[in-house]
Amino acid sequence: GLKANTHLLTYVYNMILADHRSSVKIRKYKHPMDARNLSNETDMGSVRNLIQNVKASYPLVSRYYKLKKRLLGLKEFYDYDRYATVEAEETSLDFNRCREIVMEGYNAFSPEVGRIVEQFFTKRWIDAEIRLGKQNGGFCCETTPDLHPYILVNYTGSLRDVMTVAHELGHGVHQYLARKAGILESGAPLTMAETASVFGEMLIFEKLLENEKDPKKRLALLCGKIDDNFATVYRQIALTDFELLSHETGLTEGELSSERLSDFWIQANTELYGDSVQLTDAYRHGWKYISHFIHSPFYCYAYSFAQLFVLSLFQEYKKDKKGFIPKYLEMLSLGGSKKPEEIAAVVGLDLKKKDFWQSGIRLLEELVSETE
Repeated sequence: GLKANTHLLTYVYNMILADHRSSVKIRKYKHPMDARNLSNETDMGSVRNLIQNVKASYPLVSRYYKLKKRLLGLKEFYDYDRYATVEAEETSLDFNRCREIVMEGYNAFSPEVGRIVEQFFTKRWIDAEIRLGKQNGGFCCETTPDLHPYILVNYTGSLRDVMTVAHELGHGVHQYLARKAGILESGAPLTMAETASVFGEMLIFEKLLENEKDPKKRLALLCGKIDDNFATVYRQIALTDFELLSHETGLTEGELSSERLSDFWIQANTELYGDSVQLTDAYRHGWKYISHFIHSPFYCYAYSFAQLFVLSLFQEYKKDKKGFIPKYLEMLSLGGSKKPEEIAAVVGLDLKKKDFWQSGIRLLEELVSETE
């Protein structure tokens, strides 16, 4: 399907690049990424530092996928094998059990947070059933400070869906607490918007891992968590690399051929996976289906930024659980009323430190080591 539409999709992307170049020129930006950085309330130096730290740990990706190849019993490990589950039988949990698991995790963290989360269930602020014509995916809809948020999920009973519910409830808690910042500043910038959601996921994951005694199911839990984290931390930086190559080359060379764009895509992904994943010929079309490249250039690095920030945050929580919680709740209540580095400083984190991202990367390495 992508191959048949190559001419059209290449034309569309070249028009996006050309339009973006015009905007850069008119607004006198120094770099094509500047507009996104302004929106995210960050700067080029901080983003470059994030990219460098993530790319320096690319060998961890190869290490994990070589392990996963063995776990799946495969002779060759292709791009389409990356997210295959290692679990022989899919776990099925009804929505009431999901509610129990999520409530146990949030209540154990903080009774105050538990009370907020409970309202989403008791007051029916969650649309979880699957029905004909319903939008797919998961989403937390922020409304206004005088009204609660709403959550959309499509619950099928898998452990992944439990994590999705925990994730969206984290957004709900964030938006609920940030109401006091007012309608203009309650919404956090993209780089901070995933803070409570990913943190909530980590809480529930730790609780599930703690309660699970079956080694095979523990292994499946760990692999699922690593798969999700690698897709968010590492793959998003590879996507950003592709965009940087496309936009920066377009500045000097103008229109780019489909082959050139496919070469950029394979270059960025080969650097990420090394010799651990065999990229098929079909994977050369991969850049053609990423909607962010069209609708919101340079959006993708914010996923990596947010994920690693939360993993660092979780490391702080494990050091001093009791002392951390009031600072964490204060941080969420700020919404978008302060810059990201000021919000991070509330819990003692310094986003400007060159090695700031290493704390989150170390947590990923711990997960891989435990899986091994």
